[in-house]
Amino acid sequence: MISTVLFDFDGTLANTNQLIINSFKHIYSAFRGDECDEEYIMSTFGEPLLTTMNRDFGKYNIEDVLACYREYQVDRFNSEVTLYDNVPEILDYLKKRKIKLGIVTSRLKNSTVTAIKNFNIDKYFDVIITADDTEKHKPHKEPLMMALNVLNSKPEETYYVGDSKFDMECAINAGATPILAGWQVNSKELIEKYNIKYVLENMWDLTKLI
Repeated sequence: MISTVLFDFDGTLANTNQLIINSFKHIYSAFRGDECDEEYIMSTFGEPLLTTMNRDFGKYNIEDVLACYREYQVDRFNSEVTLYDNVPEILDYLKKRKIKLGIVTSRLKNSTVTAIKNFNIDKYFDVIITADDTEKHKPHKEPLMMALNVLNSKPEETYYVGDSKFDMECAINAGATPILAGWQVNSKELIEKYNIKYVLENMWDLTKLI
C-alpha cells in the first residue's frame, strides 16, 4: 500500500524548461561569449545547478555566474513559469486521502520554497529536500532517503514522481517506485532505458495508482 508520494519540482510540478534554457543562454553569452546547445542543457535537467556551472564555467567566478543566472530569472519566474495541469488538484486529492507528500529536488532551498509559496501549494508538503540539504545528490539515493526518514516512510510504500534520468535512478537506488512524468521530449527513451512501469500523461493520472 502506498503511504507516500514524493515529487521532483522542475519539469514535474512546474514547467521551468524554457526559463532554464533562456537563463543558460544568457550566462553563456555574458561569460563565454558563445551559444549553449539546448539539447545539452536539457540533458542536465535534474542535476544540481552548481554541478552544471562548475563543469561549464569552471574558469570563472562561480558566484558571479550564479548571481547573473539568478538575476536573469528573478523578474521572469512569475511570468514565465506555470504549474503543469492539475497539480494543485492532485495535491489536494492526495492530501485528503492522508498520503504523505514531499518534494525532493536538485533546486536550491530558497528558490524552491519561494516558488511553491507563490503557487500556493506549500501547504500540501510535509517535507522539502533540496540541493542544500544533502552532501550527495540525485541520482544518489541520499536525498530521497532523507525525505523518507523525516516522514518515517518506507521506500516500498513510496512513489517518486520525476521527469529526468536523475529522478528515475534516484528512485531505483532508494528502493522506491519511480513514476515518470511523461511530458518531456525524452520520456520514451527513459521508459525503455529504466523499464518504467508507471507513466503519467497528466498529473491527474496519479489517481489511478493511489
